[in-house]
Amino acid sequence: MLWNSLMKKPVLMMGIIMFSLFLIQVARKEKWGLFYNEKLIPTSCRGVIVKLEKRVPANWKVFCEGNNLAVEISEVAIPEDASNLKPLMYRQLANHMSFVARTAMPDILEKVMFVRFHLVHPNLTIDAVTEGKFIVKLATLDNTDHIMTHLKSTVQVKETVK
Repeated sequence: MLWNSLMKKPVLMMGIIMFSLFLIQVARKEKWGLFYNEKLIPTSCRGVIVKLEKRVPANWKVFCEGNNLAVEISEVAIPEDASNLKPLMYRQLANHMSFVARTAMPDILEKVMFVRFHLVHPNLTIDAVTEGKFIVKLATLDNTDHIMTHLKSTVQVKETVK
């Protein structure tokens, strides 16, 4: 019945179709409505997260920011009254980067643009940024001098003392 009345008025039918296509495009562009779902947009970061979420500890928060991986670690296993806090935090950072490199699939992790780490301690906060292709190389390095040299040349770090 409705179909027959629309077939008699083809301009109205075309107007309804064009308006619905317009709404779908606006909903996808503006990220609202039933037509947009963040989980359905494929990125290499999502491939890394699928593997990481199964193995990360409870105090880690791992999420994507576009095609960038963000790892936030809220509780670092260092006592508050440690005398050499900075070297211990950097060691934790290197261990966490190595864990991500060994856990994630290397070919997918290489395609991630940037990997951001945020370590929080009551006295010091460390923010580190590097590219995915540099993190992959940490999985194969075993010598501490090679790891230290690699991290110095590829990771940008910002410290915040509280």
